[in-house]
Amino acid sequence: MKNEEEKIGWLRKVGRMMRLEFDLIRRDEAVIIFFVLLAIVYPPLYSLIYNPEVVRDEAVVVVDDDRSELSRRFTRDLDASPDVWVKDYATSMDQARDMMARKQCYGIVYFPAGLEKEVQRGHQGHVSLYCDMGVMMRYKAMLTALTSVQMETCSRLQSEKVHGLISLDGGLVESRQVPLGNTSMGIASAVLPFILVYVLQQGMMLGISMIHAGSMGRRRRNKGVDRLDDVHAGPGAMLVGKAMVHLIYYFLPAIFALHIVPLLFKFPMNGDVVELFLLMVPFLLASSFMSQVMRIFVNNREGVFLVLAFTSLIFVFLTGVSWPHYQMKPYWVLASEMIPGYWASTAYVQMQVCGASLSQVGHMYIALWVLVGVYFVIAYLVEAFVLRPRYKAMQLESELDPEALQKHTLYQMGDDNLDDPELLEDDEDEE
Repeated sequence: MKNEEEKIGWLRKVGRMMRLEFDLIRRDEAVIIFFVLLAIVYPPLYSLIYNPEVVRDEAVVVVDDDRSELSRRFTRDLDASPDVWVKDYATSMDQARDMMARKQCYGIVYFPAGLEKEVQRGHQGHVSLYCDMGVMMRYKAMLTALTSVQMETCSRLQSEKVHGLISLDGGLVESRQVPLGNTSMGIASAVLPFILVYVLQQGMMLGISMIHAGSMGRRRRNKGVDRLDDVHAGPGAMLVGKAMVHLIYYFLPAIFALHIVPLLFKFPMNGDVVELFLLMVPFLLASSFMSQVMRIFVNNREGVFLVLAFTSLIFVFLTGVSWPHYQMKPYWVLASEMIPGYWASTAYVQMQVCGASLSQVGHMYIALWVLVGVYFVIAYLVEAFVLRPRYKAMQLESELDPEALQKHTLYQMGDDNLDDPELLEDDEDEE
């Protein structure tokens, strides 16, 4: 009977903590921005930036010093590709560079003199591509088109040489490009699924840090006391109550970012909707507890943006989207595996892009639940042995000096000595 009463009392404390957290979020416009607007505005904004996903008919000019049948056919095949448009011929490289400088083209294809003769002798010929590297998508389109035409040309020449020896239709080796999942081969379909997950994680981290910063501000104004103290909840009940509220608040933004946005922008959507949101439950809980651990670094609202600046780029690079995960150092791999967004984004991409089921990414799903437990324990220790002693110290400091916390705030702002008589006398002497 006593155990049941303790459980009911604990649940009541969780409920009171949830009501208070809902109220704190509702009253704080900055938290609403991070919890709701950021998750609603950023995903479409990023998707629009990467839209369209691929570029077509990039303008190039040709400098043909060879003037042979090989160079003319190569140019025709290049112009026939969907990625490149041969806008014009230039008489010299100087003229071509001038056209690129005036943005009349974004690439130069150069055929050196004697190209066809070198190829006929069995030597290697050289075709040069000069690209405007201001936009990587242009470079990718031009290089892809040039490589494709080069392979087709080489295959055709090899086929012509052996045609009299063996019966062969087409080239020696036929290459086919079959994209899986990302059928458009677009940058957005490759990158955005990772980014969408991290937008949710970072938004939650910023919002929770902002709530804590507001609590610290109220404590400095109220002699170390805050509304959270009225709940009289232990660290466990407080953490669970907060996490439940964060999960509820992020339910609709998660649906919008991970399902509606891909639907609007036609990103790959090969995963089961129910399984995707089952994946998001441990991800959001782990992100909540990790964010509650990060509160230890936040003492004011300005500190929230330091957390953002320090973590955002690191978290994105550790996903492996910009650098292969298998080529990272072991300590970086371990660091990435401690981030909920790594497991969630990798599983989300495999489910949405490649059509994997939740059971096929089961080890990632389990890893997220492990992180829920790990970060809950760490957040419990932080709350019990770091933050609560810090609050108690603030109260004791205020009892000794009622203006101590305000003085500390002024000291951090650099204004604690504005009314110091000695400094005023020094200023008068200087005058």
